[in-house]
Amino acid sequence: MIRISLAALLCAVSVPALAQDQAALRAACRADFEKNCPGIRPGGGRLLACMHEKQASFSDGCKDALKAAQAQRQGKP
Repeated sequence: MIRISLAALLCAVSVPALAQDQAALRAACRADFEKNCPGIRPGGGRLLACMHEKQASFSDGCKDALKAAQAQRQGKP
C-alpha cells in the first residue's frame, strides 16, 4: 500500500526539480484525481486524504510517478 504525501514530495524537492516533478505528477495523476476525487478542492489536505482513501483505484502510472518523485527526493537513482 502506497502512503506517500504528495504535498510533502512537492515541498521537499529543489525548485528546479519541483517544477519538473510537479509537471510529471500532474500529467500522471490528473485523470486519477478527476475520476476518484471529483469535486474535491485543493487545500487543507483534502486531495491527499481522498488519495489515501481511494489509493487502490489510482492508476499504476500515477503510483509509479509518486514513487519516482519520492526516490528522487531521497537521492536515489
